[in-house]
Amino acid sequence: MWRYKIQDDEKALAPLYFSVFVAVLGFSLVAPIFPLYIIDLGASYTLLGIIVSVYGAVQLVTQIPIGRLSDRIGRKGLILLGLVSFTIMPPLYIYATSAYLLIPIRMIGGLGASAVWPLAMALIVEQADSRSRGAAMGWYNASFYSALALGPLIGGMLYDLFGLEAPFYFWALMGLASVLIVLIKVKEPKEREVSSGNALIGLKGGPKEALIQPGYVTTFMACCGVVLWMGIVGGFNFTMLPSYASTIGLSTMEVGLLYLVYGGTMAVSNVYFGRQADRGKRKRLIIISCLLGTISFALLIFAGGLLQALILLAALGLGMGVGNPAAAALIADTTCADRRGEIFGIFNTARMTGVVIGPLIAGLTADMYGITGCMFAFTAIAILITLNTMLVREPATNDSAVCSRA
Repeated sequence: MWRYKIQDDEKALAPLYFSVFVAVLGFSLVAPIFPLYIIDLGASYTLLGIIVSVYGAVQLVTQIPIGRLSDRIGRKGLILLGLVSFTIMPPLYIYATSAYLLIPIRMIGGLGASAVWPLAMALIVEQADSRSRGAAMGWYNASFYSALALGPLIGGMLYDLFGLEAPFYFWALMGLASVLIVLIKVKEPKEREVSSGNALIGLKGGPKEALIQPGYVTTFMACCGVVLWMGIVGGFNFTMLPSYASTIGLSTMEVGLLYLVYGGTMAVSNVYFGRQADRGKRKRLIIISCLLGTISFALLIFAGGLLQALILLAALGLGMGVGNPAAAALIADTTCADRRGEIFGIFNTARMTGVVIGPLIAGLTADMYGITGCMFAFTAIAILITLNTMLVREPATNDSAVCSRA
């Protein structure tokens, strides 16, 4: 029987994991109703894709600068500002009278997200031992995706019981709770130092180091491709999954179950395969992840009911969970230790690129070729990303080496 022993690193990072869980639970509450809410305001599928995508588009241009800023001034304060935006956004959604008004609101949310997710990842990598980075990132992803799984189900129940506004107000409450958790419980070292072989590298002073170790540029790009695919799938789920579910006769509550199974499977598998990534064979995990995701998504085209859709979305979530912590750990091992904010800003930007183009591709292809044509397009993208994982190269050890000076 598999037994999981919680490590000291994981206990120390528990408040940060919990704050991530609460924050994600908040915005995922509206997932089952948000696309239909936008369409009810008069949006076409294409405008729906634009509204969903602008959230990620803002992150594309702000995550790297904010990551660099956090390398200089610290991460906790910026994370708090981002979480505050999660608190003020929901009431703005409620009182929007036009679909076009949702665009600036989504832009505020994207800016706030840029200050939360990559900086939280950087804090985790900095505080975790180099030999347990896969597990640390597995717990981060588990916190993220377990909330992403539970939120739509809870949001659907709130909508059915109390109406449209209830999920949005509960989202605001969750945003406030996450602010308080980070403010009180999450601590940032006064001087961030992380292990790099046998040396300690401070984050202040000295010449600037090269971002990626020599010989690992294609590995970096392939690992970013893994989270790009995750973002693309996330964009599809948020934009098109409710419409897809309606084509096979599913109710709003059953849509919530689809999100629950997808996110729940991903969360659990992230914890287990995060530990497996720390034992080596990260390239193998990444390739298996993309293969399983590609096959599962392709078979969704032929699903005929709730049970088949649940099984395939569970397999899709499992595929995501197998490779994501391995990719994040490889990024940490093959890049420079004193530029974590910038590095994970880039890494998360790759994911958000998928979040941006996913809804746009979904909206455009659905308008042109229907839901089925949309899903064929996504399958083709998955095949290309899977082929790209063959470029991954693993370092000899899990310890980050000192990079060459720029």
